Amino acid sequence: MNPLVSVVITVHNQAPFVAATLDSVLAQTYRNVEVVVVDDGSTDDTLARCRRYGDRIRLLPRVNGGVAAARNTGLAAARGAYIAHLDGDDLWHPDKLARQVEVARRFPEAGMIIADGHSFEDGRPDAPGLITGEMGRRLTAAAEPVVRADCYRALIQRHGFNTPSQIMVPAAVYATLGQWDERMRVVTDVELALRIAGRYPFVLMRDDLVGYRVHDASLSGPRRSRQFTWGLETFTALRIHRRQADVAARRLLAGRMVADTRILARDAYHVGWHGDRGWALGYELRLLAASRRPDLVLPFVLGLLLPGRLIAATRRLRRPTSADGLGNSFGGSA
Repeated sequence: MNPLVSVVITVHNQAPFVAATLDSVLAQTYRNVEVVVVDDGSTDDTLARCRRYGDRIRLLPRVNGGVAAARNTGLAAARGAYIAHLDGDDLWHPDKLARQVEVARRFPEAGMIIADGHSFEDGRPDAPGLITGEMGRRLTAAAEPVVRADCYRALIQRHGFNTPSQIMVPAAVYATLGQWDERMRVVTDVELALRIAGRYPFVLMRDDLVGYRVHDASLSGPRRSRQFTWGLETFTALRIHRRQADVAARRLLAGRMVADTRILARDAYHVGWHGDRGWALGYELRLLAASRRPDLVLPFVLGLLLPGRLIAATRRLRRPTSADGLGNSFGGSA
């Protein structure tokens, strides 16, 4: 009556956190669980710390090949009817799997069951709400704590959850649609979620069941630069999905890429304007290659190449006098 859940945990150089992660899995109130831990070529003592758990986990060391490849290694070994993913530095509430299995059995048509949670840093709660964007708004507005929803268009506009540690996927969905795409490093969940949402409804859970650890050594890097890291690789994920999308979805995907290019180009320019011009110029050039939109990126590249004093002088020359009755010709500061 209680289906087997395969918990696939991927770890890479997460020695300070992995014991807490494993303990949170082994403390689950849902007991029909197998724990598959894939060590993706750690060079610290992560592997040794995992070995201390003995036969309570199934440990699969492998040569470093990236998190998507590590998740696929875990999938190949999994025997459960459901696959619950967990990153090696995140935490679960003890009832996380029990509640997700209950919801999965209520909605057997669901392709992904996503639990909400909170982020935390240095042991301190940071921000509530890991289901974001339009998906988050639907969940907040619903009368019930569990929402079945078609999330495809919402996911095209914006990725709707923070970490794969929130998701449970029926094994049959992977059998139908395939595994994680290994061409990406940090946004593999963006492509996977779009692929699944194009065929199946999602179920969103309001319960705070996942702790998403934020730290500078994570795969996504320091918090201050995460939007830039995620942003560049998201173009790859969207293009991969566009090849299998219908005409209407392709138009939405194209619009998303234009919007993302504008935001990233502007924000990187502001970083450069406030001091780190070398980093900003390098990022704009990478964005130019990723977005393939020189018309949107090159003006910011040229702005970063111009000497600051020349830009300031140009602004003074272009600024109208009070007698003109006009606003600033530049529409605001850079």
